[in-house]
Amino acid sequence: MDTFDCQTADLVRSSKKYPRLFTRLYQLRCNLQAHGLLGTSRKMWSKFVSDEVAIEPRPVAHAMENDSAREVLGLQPGEWVEIKSEEEIRSTLDATGKNRGLGFMPEMWPYCGQQGRVLKRVEKICLEEASRTVRAMKNTVILEGLFCRGNGIGCDRACFYFWRESWLKRVPSSSIREAHRAPADLVTIKREPRI
Repeated sequence: MDTFDCQTADLVRSSKKYPRLFTRLYQLRCNLQAHGLLGTSRKMWSKFVSDEVAIEPRPVAHAMENDSAREVLGLQPGEWVEIKSEEEIRSTLDATGKNRGLGFMPEMWPYCGQQGRVLKRVEKICLEEASRTVRAMKNTVILEGLFCRGNGIGCDRACFYFWRESWLKRVPSSSIREAHRAPADLVTIKREPRI
């Protein structure tokens, strides 16, 4: 009987380690392209000089455990959602910028206030560090077309973002923005074959 693992479990074995210097230079180039000289300088200062983690915008300074941090919507594939405002999301994060262990990545902030459609629920994930290690997740979804672009770190994997339901709100069908709707007057025309 053949057994197989998730491809991400094989990434370490199927890839070659970049020399540390090249990795740093590549990350510097990516940061300069994404954030410019001033933004990159601020990130470098916070990382190397003040020993802080550069996250834009900064997460809350202290844990804010409230009911909205564990909100359950029971979202299903195909449903439309709106990503909450920065203020609403920050109220669900702890001092490290995480909600129940899942971080809100800096690249996700620009999506605040935008609408998207649920691609699927995430019930379990396979960990890369140890093959065949599966862990359960709760109240988490993936949204169509929203994936990590690796800005600032130079990663090309394009992984989907994980969205906690507490970071989203359901959008009633009457409120879905016109750009997302299929044209109602679109008619499929059947053509007779030519002889």
